[in-house]
Amino acid sequence: MKQNKPTFADSTTGILQLPSEEPFVVGMNVSVPSPEFQLQKLEHFTLVFVNQGTAQVEIDFRLFRIKQGDMLVLATAQFFQCIEATPDLNLSYVTFTHDIYHEVTLVFDTPFFAFLKEYPCLSVSGEENVRHLNHMLHALADIYQERDHTFRLPMFRNLVQNFLMNLYDKVKGQFLNHDIAHTSQQEELLGKFIVLVFQHSGNRREVQFYADSLSITTRYLSSVVKSLTGNTPKDIIDTRCIQEIKMQLRTTRDSMQEIAFCLDFPDQSFFNRYFKKHTGITPLEYRRSRGSLLVSF
Repeated sequence: MKQNKPTFADSTTGILQLPSEEPFVVGMNVSVPSPEFQLQKLEHFTLVFVNQGTAQVEIDFRLFRIKQGDMLVLATAQFFQCIEATPDLNLSYVTFTHDIYHEVTLVFDTPFFAFLKEYPCLSVSGEENVRHLNHMLHALADIYQERDHTFRLPMFRNLVQNFLMNLYDKVKGQFLNHDIAHTSQQEELLGKFIVLVFQHSGNRREVQFYADSLSITTRYLSSVVKSLTGNTPKDIIDTRCIQEIKMQLRTTRDSMQEIAFCLDFPDQSFFNRYFKKHTGITPLEYRRSRGSLLVSF
């Protein structure tokens, strides 16, 4: 059966969406000459592999220039937008539901989740790594086409799990700011903290809340987070909160007062000062400069 080649702009079977009743979708060598992604909060988990061309994307409001050989690891609840792309952009991708993602990552240690959110753009280098990647993609594509296979979904889950394990093992050492003296217990604590921040930072901005949730002192939390990431817990909390605010400013027509209320700021004045302190401009200036949900890039 011939596989459809969905584009970024196809809202039904696009790269970040799933066809009706499908738990996963695989696309191979899909030409995407003019993507038109609006800013969105991702519902599914997607692996994107750049076969050719370049593009500029925004992930959690951080800009990345992706090129041939790069891979995007896009997790549920991340903010994503494609800003621009060259006409020769060609991608392969795997998108699957949050339920599958949860199942295949049950055996992973907690830092894996923090790793994915912190480092969504990776380069695939080395002949062996490229060969392994292509083998995995073709195997997943074959499974996707075998719609009547009795074990289609378990086979897909197993292959994705193996790939993610291999990915994490090979590249985490390039990014995590620690040496072997740090214990896995500290990494697990960091991972739990990051997960909590993604769940609550829109409304809870005090370090004490996260320390209490983890049953540790704020001093110990600060020590672990600083040693492993180079940032303070407050830095990470505020960064994610600003991302939540930017999402509201760019995808809704809510007033500043309504957004402040939604995110549990005491009043609009405090909300404005908070945003300006971390971005250098007011929320209204940001909205005017970046447009809203109705603007395509």
